Amino acid sequence: DLDRIVNVVNKEIENLPPKCKEVFILSKQEGLTNIEIAEHLGVSLKTVEAQITKAFSVLRFTLKEKVRPILFLILDKGKSIIKKKEIVEAYILLKII
Repeated sequence: DLDRIVNVVNKEIENLPPKCKEVFILSKQEGLTNIEIAEHLGVSLKTVEAQITKAFSVLRFTLKEKVRPILFLILDKGKSIIKKKEIVEAYILLKII
């Protein structure tokens, strides 16, 4: 189910290289802009952009085989009725990976 997917994604975020993880969390979980992250960490905007790109690349690679089969089952029309929010969240995860 969706909780399982979220747990897998969170585990892989925890496994990101330290700087990637820090920048990714500040961006995607804390909602800071790239400029705010750069100022907060004392690094260039390009460094922040590179770390976010690297984080997404690593997550796409590590989650590809783990999450897509689960999402397929969740979105299978014959399996269950899914709330609209769950469909949106699953779609967002698909866009990430």
